[in-house]
Amino acid sequence: MIETNTPDPDALENIFDNATADAVASASADRRAILQAENEIAKKYWGSFQPRIVLTFLAFAIGWGVVLYLGLTGAISLWVGLVLNTFFAATFYMPMHEAVHKNIWGKETRARWGEDFIGKMCSIPLLIPFGSHRGGHMRHHAYTNDSSRDPDHFSDGSKRELLVKMLGITMVNMFLPFFALVPKTRIVLPKTMLGIFDIAGGSKKEGLAQVRFWLITHVILIGSMFFGLGWQALALWYIPARLQFAYLIFVFAWYPHHPAGETTRYRHTRVAVFRGSGLIIRGHDHHAMHHMFPRVPHYRLRALWNDVAQDMVAKGVRAEGRATAATQPVVW
Repeated sequence: MIETNTPDPDALENIFDNATADAVASASADRRAILQAENEIAKKYWGSFQPRIVLTFLAFAIGWGVVLYLGLTGAISLWVGLVLNTFFAATFYMPMHEAVHKNIWGKETRARWGEDFIGKMCSIPLLIPFGSHRGGHMRHHAYTNDSSRDPDHFSDGSKRELLVKMLGITMVNMFLPFFALVPKTRIVLPKTMLGIFDIAGGSKKEGLAQVRFWLITHVILIGSMFFGLGWQALALWYIPARLQFAYLIFVFAWYPHHPAGETTRYRHTRVAVFRGSGLIIRGHDHHAMHHMFPRVPHYRLRALWNDVAQDMVAKGVRAEGRATAATQPVVW
């Protein structure tokens, strides 16, 4: 997780975004024509300010804060608060994710500070540092399914292995400085997790930012215990953040890419729809569209897919389950 030879996230942004002019310009004439045709369709779905993302962020922030207040005052039990704030914590990833891709204000660069503010505020209930997550997520897009460079590739494998990996990454997050700075401590991690520090990459600055975020949040946790609020901090904040992270690994790392064995534009992700998947996976059951057109907001991915489904399936995109133009059941 702490390394020094990885490009800056801003440089990676031009690599991962296959919809950018740079990608089009560097392609062959035939390839360029194909990308331009795809982009002509996709551009209808992105670029404008997205008030829906701001409003949902505010609504969930109020909900999370109300549960925190009720739990601290004893108006609800800590068990109820834990369940409710685990749900609310999981809702904050999508605003953070859209802020990472600069989709909230779209082409309006003057308000980028507001987008970054939302991303950073989402870090609190998620316990995911916004800045370093942006760098890691850019690498995921740039090197999707590359076993040596994709920081999300650790989740690849069978469902049976996934639970062990969820537990392993939770341990990494809970004791990050020890695992990152003292390699011998990694002996307690599952064998399938031992390579994650090499794969994760990241600049030294990014790695130190992760450690700093860990220190601040754990000082707050320990301070809460010192002032007699330890159980409240654990039940209403810390444990919900860790539980929702397991959900994120399943719905955003494992499911959209499984089986994660290909690296080409049309094959490294999939469109895999089952009943209720749009709600559970927040539009990323059409994840192939996100990787090809990452600046399209998550709630517009399905509409974009419906516009291009036949063409994309002909080009090799995996369409499964109840998806438009699906060719096979969902592969589990």
